[in-house]
Amino acid sequence: MFSFSFHSFISLFALLFSLFVSCTGLPLLKLPSTKIHSSTKLLTLICIVGKNVLFLAFSTILCNLIGTLAASVLLFPSFLSQNSSRLNHLNNQRFLIIFFIIIIGNCAGVLSPLGDPPLYMGYTNGVEFKFTFIYLYKIFLVANVYILIIFAFIDLFNAWIYRREQKHHKNRTYELTSSGEKFDERYDLSSAVRIQWNGIYHGVFLVLIIGTVLLKGFNIPLKWPEYVQEIILFIIAIVCICFDVVWTKQTLKQWWKSNYSTRIEPVAEVIVIFVGLFFTMSAPITILSNLNLQFGPKLLFLLSGIFAALLDNAPVYISFAASAAARHNITVDTTDFLATFFAEHETDAIITIRAISAGSVLMGACTLLGNAPNMIIALMATRYTYRLENSMNKSEDEDIPIYRLENVGFIRFMITSCLILTPIFVVIDLFML
Repeated sequence: MFSFSFHSFISLFALLFSLFVSCTGLPLLKLPSTKIHSSTKLLTLICIVGKNVLFLAFSTILCNLIGTLAASVLLFPSFLSQNSSRLNHLNNQRFLIIFFIIIIGNCAGVLSPLGDPPLYMGYTNGVEFKFTFIYLYKIFLVANVYILIIFAFIDLFNAWIYRREQKHHKNRTYELTSSGEKFDERYDLSSAVRIQWNGIYHGVFLVLIIGTVLLKGFNIPLKWPEYVQEIILFIIAIVCICFDVVWTKQTLKQWWKSNYSTRIEPVAEVIVIFVGLFFTMSAPITILSNLNLQFGPKLLFLLSGIFAALLDNAPVYISFAASAAARHNITVDTTDFLATFFAEHETDAIITIRAISAGSVLMGACTLLGNAPNMIIALMATRYTYRLENSMNKSEDEDIPIYRLENVGFIRFMITSCLILTPIFVVIDLFML
């Protein structure tokens, strides 16, 4: 049992670390932001909201190709830059971050085993690659369309409120202004640099990571021994770092000093949390795998989702999948135990794993602890800086203050996401399982 748990978590660690290291070096596209003034027309506000909806809709597709973590790291700065003219409004700022986490960090990844960590763990333990596409596509469409509609209405309301506040301040406008100081261009939303081509080679490492996962999943050319995939992913990450050091003509110590806070620390903090979960969840996995729990799909959806929100969805997925397989005397010590479950009891496996997958992925969006990308995005957000120049108090001798994005807060995120997502959870539980 310990060997199974250790392998499952090492597999997840390797994927998260390699994806984060490679994706944080990819070219960054900063999109232009439409300024909102007191005279801005309603049609312009609708166009601004429409651009955000189209951006998020495109991102949901990308999430299932490269994973929610990689998509979040790659797209988050672009999404912020597209709305940078409203960053001085705290409610707008928090709203954008929270919805990005809900959609891109979680719900968008329910369609593919590469999309979200729990589905990936199911995939590495025997669930077929095509399973999510066949049995979860309706839930994917309903959940994400609902969230995008709610986002559009709230974003339009926030934009309208922002315009109204501009009327009260009359001629006061805020400009994103670059500074002569040296800031990491990737995390400086005021930077005039729209796209950075210097990290384009990281795309090769991203392709290698995804290719490694797919080759292992399809057993090409043969069935892979345990830990081979994990070793390859760690090697890719290390080679990526070494390539960076050579490309930027730095020593390893210099690279570490300049990149630790942005490319290592966020994922390291999340991995520390996972280490704690690894030791605490080994016992529950053992207990659940030996219990004959007769839960229907509706109850499985709710229970797996609630525990996923509180503990993290990846270990919860494995725990409930182990319990479902244990009803047929299939233990997690069996090689690819979920493949055995599907082969011997296909109908029951489809119903239960579908409910567990939907619950653990979707309800992982309810708290920052619910999914690995949630915490990483929240940590990344606090590293972004911007400078606002007030036209009424503009002075050549005056230093322009530097701001950082606010932390969304654990309680605030939990309350907001639960209020937004509860209606769609009820619909899925009553009519789609």
